[in-house]
Amino acid sequence: VTHALSKICDMVCLNIMWLICCIPVVTIGASTTALYSVMLKMVKNEEGYIFRGFFKAFKENFKQSTIMWLLFAALWIVWWLDYNFTGALPGQLSFVFRVLFLLLGFILLSVMTYAFPLTARYINPIGATLKNALILTVAKLPYTFLMVVVIVAAVLGSFWNTTTFMFAVPLWLLIGGSLVAWINSWILRR
Repeated sequence: VTHALSKICDMVCLNIMWLICCIPVVTIGASTTALYSVMLKMVKNEEGYIFRGFFKAFKENFKQSTIMWLLFAALWIVWWLDYNFTGALPGQLSFVFRVLFLLLGFILLSVMTYAFPLTARYINPIGATLKNALILTVAKLPYTFLMVVVIVAAVLGSFWNTTTFMFAVPLWLLIGGSLVAWINSWILRR
């Protein structure tokens, strides 16, 4: 019981650090990489001091993670604009392009889901990290699908209705991000 409470407390602290470091928006990538750096150790029971580990990983991976985050943010903006544009296309063409863009969105989210943990775990240039993330997306499709479902279900569940939103906001502020990272870190161990 004490061990479980200690883990939960660590996850709450990690979530708060992650949120604070995400506030400048530009640092979301570095913050997420640092979160995964500690979480990947936590699921293997190798974590040390979480504050020290988080900020060490944040500093070490800052440049690469920030560049990757800005790249992903730009790609998501282009994806969103293109997806919304397809709604203006006539009839069946609109449906076909919407499905195509949903598939592209799945691939983009999948690559992003692997990219930050890979950066946390391995030292590689950005191109190699993104290539490895894409390879893992395809090669480990069931795990990829499971991790994407965890993220999408958590976000969509939070916005389902007013009641779930009111319940989700304090949950996200307290433990949400680190809980999603913890679940995905267990999946990544495979």
